[in-house]
Amino acid sequence: MGKPLISIVFVNYNGKELLRAALRSLRKSTCKNYEVLVVDNASTDGSREMVTKEFSRARLIRNSTNQGYTGINAALPSCKGAYILFLNNDLELHPASIKRLLKVLENDPTAALAVPRLVNYYDRKIDSAGTWVSRSFYNGHHRADKTGNTIKEIPYMGIGLIRKEAVQKFGYLFDPDYFIYAEDLDLGIRIRLLGMKTLHVPSAIAYHMHSQAMKHVLDARKAFLLERNLLTTFYKDMGISSILLFMPYAYAMRLLAILRDILTLRFAVALARIRAVFAVLFSIPSILQKRKKVQSLREAPDSYILKAFTEKHLFSRRKINI
Repeated sequence: MGKPLISIVFVNYNGKELLRAALRSLRKSTCKNYEVLVVDNASTDGSREMVTKEFSRARLIRNSTNQGYTGINAALPSCKGAYILFLNNDLELHPASIKRLLKVLENDPTAALAVPRLVNYYDRKIDSAGTWVSRSFYNGHHRADKTGNTIKEIPYMGIGLIRKEAVQKFGYLFDPDYFIYAEDLDLGIRIRLLGMKTLHVPSAIAYHMHSQAMKHVLDARKAFLLERNLLTTFYKDMGISSILLFMPYAYAMRLLAILRDILTLRFAVALARIRAVFAVLFSIPSILQKRKKVQSLREAPDSYILKAFTEKHLFSRRKINI
């Protein structure tokens, strides 16, 4: 086979049966020039033993602790492919998906990341037809697709096929301090900072099992991680003029979210959002260090980055979509 063209990396934490189904789906892929790496975040459900016994082609990367989705970074030094397909353990790939993603990147040198359409594994309805992000640094997914199979530019996605050279510029795929949530938005903005883009490829399909891997995370914990990571991304990746311009808007929207939580008696979630704001403020020195590295690689102005932002999806059905 020679050197693999694609390094396929799964992240797993106590998801043995999900991971087994995901790995089996690769056997049907029309793309054969790949290697498989499984990053296991200290699972205790027999996941590691299952991979070793049933999937001899897969290389197992053993993390000593649960590092969330950012644990995928542990596989990067072992990736031999020119492209990296990074995936969670709660999905299966359509047989033609990898080839379709690869074709898009090979045909467009300005694209760093190609991502599939996410379809619900159980009812075959669309889970994600792309993503959006607001200048308030709240974001979300489109649940319907009016463009059919048209390839379109989107701001970010948490799975997909990326050029390894883009990852190597930063030295990591996902910020290791994020654990989970908003790590994909940070990646998408850093890609645009390089003057490149993320493309949504509807003909490439991943059947998604509704985030089973993180179903145990409590609402307050999710709110804390999401708010902390979104604000960290804001300060780390954006230009100074954009930070000064949009900071009042970003915090006004968070105040609105806190008030909504209080009115709906979600006091733990409201407190988590407040804690996240202070966590970011106390982390400014480390954020500035990261910012220095990220900004040193900048090849595009904020005007290019902001072309991927929109406000029209922030409010949906008179509710804040956060």
